Amino acid sequence: MRRTEVQPGREGRETSYSEEVREKIIKASMHVFSKYGFFRAPVRLIAMEADVSKGLVFWYFRSKDELILEVAHRSLPADIIEECLSRELKGAELLRCIGRGYLDKYRDEVLKNLLFHTLSSETVYPRIREEVRKICRERVQSVAARVFGSADPRYRVAIRSFFGALLCYVLRPPPDIPAEKYVEILISQMPFKHQSKSP
Repeated sequence: MRRTEVQPGREGRETSYSEEVREKIIKASMHVFSKYGFFRAPVRLIAMEADVSKGLVFWYFRSKDELILEVAHRSLPADIIEECLSRELKGAELLRCIGRGYLDKYRDEVLKNLLFHTLSSETVYPRIREEVRKICRERVQSVAARVFGSADPRYRVAIRSFFGALLCYVLRPPPDIPAEKYVEILISQMPFKHQSKSP
């Protein structure tokens, strides 16, 4: 999709804005940030990887920080959780959707590296910290309510444990447990209603 618009501060000149070029810069950034991290990667390398000028990178993104935030947002698992919640799944099916989607997303070495760079950058970027907070609070609560029919503390802790176990698998996958089986084992450990409740 191409659109023409007047860019502020550009003396009223019309310029062509291409979503394809923007996406190309983001994809290049993902590769460069994955390799060098957010802070050591120069914009020059991103421009080279995207086969555009450094100036064009800053045409689409006002600063390197803006680009980092876009890449960080894409590297978090929020998209998987939201997509599974939007399918109106419940119980084990919702956990299965999230688990498989999560492990599938982070099979990609670039996304896996970016996830860890993002998590280590949340102290520097309040927006990243806010997105991680949403996953750890709001989305955990939504998933617990949909899986267990309740978001009481016991079930929120169970969902946090589920997410944590997925992260451990991404970090260091056990060589003797395939991803599908790992997700099924995690689901079998969940405190579904037919199991006895602790006080």
